[in-house]
Amino acid sequence: MAGCATNLMYLFLILGLAAPTLATEYMVGGSVGWSLDANLQLWLNGKTFKVGDVLVFNYDPKLCNLVQVDITGYSTCLPTNILYIDDSGKTTITLSKAGVFYYISSLSNTCLDGLKIIITVL
Repeated sequence: MAGCATNLMYLFLILGLAAPTLATEYMVGGSVGWSLDANLQLWLNGKTFKVGDVLVFNYDPKLCNLVQVDITGYSTCLPTNILYIDDSGKTTITLSKAGVFYYISSLSNTCLDGLKIIITVL
């Protein structure tokens, strides 16, 4: 009986030490949102993205959209090899795996004008 109580005590101790990792929700671009007015490089400073975190892109769908592309699409600002596209004005993306992810706006010259971001997920 004492062995059972000891095992139960160890179980509670282990469960208490295994604190859950909470996902963080990030409003891309801060209060300005996903727009040419946002300083996305400055916004990225100090942020560490983890699996389970959520990116929220708020934008005016008349002015821009959100396109996930590969590195070539990011570098050239051409929406080739599109992995995801949305023009709803509010896009929520849950980071489901580690890796490097590239997002651009493909409307008009918004990407060439700087509306693009690289998200590295640990």
